[in-house]
Amino acid sequence: MKPLISVVIANYNYGRYLAETLESVLAQTYAPVEIVFIDDGSTDDSLEIARSYPITVLAQQNQGVSAARNNAAQYAHGEYVLFLDSDDLLYPDSLEVLQRRLEAEGPRAGFAYGQLQYFGEKNTVFASRPFDPKTLSLENYIQTSALIRLDAFRTVGGFDRGFELREDWELFVRLWHAGWTGAHLARPVIKYRKHRPKAQVRAQGKFRKRLSDAKLITLYPRFFWRKLATHPLRYLLYRMRWKVPGLVGHYGPTGAATLIQSADRPLS
Repeated sequence: MKPLISVVIANYNYGRYLAETLESVLAQTYAPVEIVFIDDGSTDDSLEIARSYPITVLAQQNQGVSAARNNAAQYAHGEYVLFLDSDDLLYPDSLEVLQRRLEAEGPRAGFAYGQLQYFGEKNTVFASRPFDPKTLSLENYIQTSALIRLDAFRTVGGFDRGFELREDWELFVRLWHAGWTGAHLARPVIKYRKHRPKAQVRAQGKFRKRLSDAKLITLYPRFFWRKLATHPLRYLLYRMRWKVPGLVGHYGPTGAATLIQSADRPLS
């Protein structure tokens, strides 16, 4: 019998997409598969929808996506785990091709990943690339919904709850530091739903991403030295993070984001 794959779905107020997401997992050509669903304090009908399916359903007060994924992973029984957002979709053979690719890479491969097919407000392919630590130190080309060996995920401690964004990037860097490599699949395996954010939300999101980048550099300065060399003010921004609320209050979200962009320009 093939090894069990656990699909962990963390959700917050995406009940309108949830049935489609669950159906995409239940339609997998790979078996056996278990679904562990966790609701992170939703106020819509997400829990009611989830409980209508033959899956493990958990609920918690709102703690954020990293905490939700970690908590749900404690209930996973598979040899592998894949974290799927509750508005995204799998292709019918996604788990099958990822599991095959991971095993073909060898025992030191801790995760397998492919490409993203955006849909919704954007319809393009996010082209990932073969695993290379040097390139990973400059950009995150690994999508969150990689197939990960569950023992590797647990050994490194799961997602860092201190990251509001970039938590997936930090996880893959930590897995590499623990001796694991990645296996790349040059085809889409995830359908990633793109939403159109409001201008203020977009500005705040950009601001938080820059803070998360700065935190990554602070945690792993030797690994991210190339990024630090071209964007030194990201490190400075994180060191001054306690002043961020005042910065946003003074300039507003859009103005603060503009300030971050100017600080983010490479050195000439």
